Amino acid sequence: MRKILFLTLLMSQTAWAQVEYQAGILLPALKENAHAIVRRHETTFTVKSAEEATQRIRTVVTVLDEQGDDHAKMVVGYDKLSRVTNLDGALYDASGKQIKKLKKADIDDYNTYTDYNLFDDNRVKSASFPKQPTYPYTVEFIIETTERNLMFYPTWIPQNEEHLAIEQATFTVNMPQGLTLRYKEMNLPTAGVQTPSSDGGKTYVWKLINCPAVEFEPLSPPAREQLPIVYTAPTDFEVQQYKGKITTWNDLGRFYHSLNDGRDRIPEDLRQHVIDLTKNETTTVGKVRKLYSFLQEQTRYVSIQLGIGGWQTIEAERVAVSKYGDCKALVNYTKALLKAAGVVAYPALVRAGDNESDILTDFPSFQFNHIILCVPNGRDTLFLECTDGHNPAGYVGDFTGSRHVLLILPDGSRLIKTPIYRSVDNLQQRKIALKLTEQGDATADVLTHYTGLQQDEYTSMLHQLNNNDQRSWLLKRIHIPAFELNTFAYKELSGPVPAVKESLGLMVRRWATVSGTRLFLPLNLMSALSPATPLTQPRKTPVDLGPNYNFEDSDTITYQLPKGYLPEYKIDPVNIESKFGQYTTQLAIDGDRVTYTRHVTMHAGRFPATAYTEWVDFRKKVAKADRVQMVFVKSN
Repeated sequence: MRKILFLTLLMSQTAWAQVEYQAGILLPALKENAHAIVRRHETTFTVKSAEEATQRIRTVVTVLDEQGDDHAKMVVGYDKLSRVTNLDGALYDASGKQIKKLKKADIDDYNTYTDYNLFDDNRVKSASFPKQPTYPYTVEFIIETTERNLMFYPTWIPQNEEHLAIEQATFTVNMPQGLTLRYKEMNLPTAGVQTPSSDGGKTYVWKLINCPAVEFEPLSPPAREQLPIVYTAPTDFEVQQYKGKITTWNDLGRFYHSLNDGRDRIPEDLRQHVIDLTKNETTTVGKVRKLYSFLQEQTRYVSIQLGIGGWQTIEAERVAVSKYGDCKALVNYTKALLKAAGVVAYPALVRAGDNESDILTDFPSFQFNHIILCVPNGRDTLFLECTDGHNPAGYVGDFTGSRHVLLILPDGSRLIKTPIYRSVDNLQQRKIALKLTEQGDATADVLTHYTGLQQDEYTSMLHQLNNNDQRSWLLKRIHIPAFELNTFAYKELSGPVPAVKESLGLMVRRWATVSGTRLFLPLNLMSALSPATPLTQPRKTPVDLGPNYNFEDSDTITYQLPKGYLPEYKIDPVNIESKFGQYTTQLAIDGDRVTYTRHVTMHAGRFPATAYTEWVDFRKKVAKADRVQMVFVKSN
């Protein structure tokens, strides 16, 4: 009897286990707008002590179509402080039948070395299943790791992209007695549950069940404001015999300072050279600019990722000899140079990236991936991007601009903000002289002045691409139906806000359309804005116009018409105003010369969801105005 009961129980458990691999039982609501569905996402993070933890992640994902195929691949990073103890996986068909099981030979193991990673102990294990001929199919991966860098606790994001649904997900954190977990929940339907464990510690559990796929709306806030997330962080930790305790930003700053204090000494001959170099500079800004140029000329950036070296700099003396360093080393070296010139500067930790969200200011933790240098100077505080080889001192662009940074002080470290670049800082000023032929073809001389954020990609292009690649890059950016690029040239202009001057010589085919005695001339050659994506259903999220929406564009185009053409009608000036910006155009005609002037000013900001209708209307009016044509008639 017991044997029968045992077999019945075993069979029922096996049947239940196979359910999570079967695609046929999925709820229709989970398939809607989904390319894949997470059947199970089980993460268990067990902290053994302040310096060691283990983590087990099991994922079961049903792939519904080709756009979900990326879920058939698993990539796991590790280094000397993180060890992958197990990587397992299996592939199932739509009925839940196992097709393939992952073998050791299927797992690749390689380093992450790049041309700028001079020293790097980061490695990757990668495994994937071959593309399947039919859908749906299901993949399972199990990853087990041992972690010895407990500066970082995991961030749980089982639904980490749009068009991905969740059937079941569980996050468990086991904390031993004497260690405290800090966490932040975002966008969860229900809060986590905390229970005491038998060893005197605590267990925390978060669950998600039947979460439909998310489809991000245009210009919606960052994903972290829309997807369910749990951030976790330590209070007490130890890494390679360095102990830390973090409950405030000052705690984190104190720990970073302790790792790097006393590493800013430079050789005596270099110190004397700094003094000579800056002896004629009477202001802090003058000294900073002089030494920043010296840094750019004498050093280069390399990435150094070795153990706690990811957070501890190499000594300034070594940089002085080697002439290279990572962001920490170059910041520390620049700080030492400025110190020799009598200028006080402090490191500032930042979460850098053109599309990176700002840090969570209410959750002190290691959210940073980069470091810059701050030079307090009253209202003219400067931030130095010490890895940049060409931009002027004080300019940080959108890589580290407009966000919070942690200013590292011996004590009293605090959050401050980097510069916000306004519309007047980010200009595109364009002048075009265009001569039309009787057939509607044209030659155009184009002169454009870019500043601030609008010059960033041009400066990067100039320093990264050769002449032929620059030409190819430029051809993709000119949105004219049919043209030839005869000449192009660039010149970088110095100043507190960097600028680039662009000169183009174009041959434009059939820009104007000739029909009988009429000539139809589009007025906006190169700067037309497209309409915004219209609403198909009620808007849910705020309208988020990021820092790149702070800009001003101006165009002055002078058309030289063929002889004998007169305007058929008058085009009135246009003025469109909204909370998002202002758009104006006007036209002046002097004989066979037509001058078209256009000006756009845009403003970044976050607006309520109801404002999206206004945004669509504003962009629709602007796009219509940008498509306007002037009609001319040939006189007898």
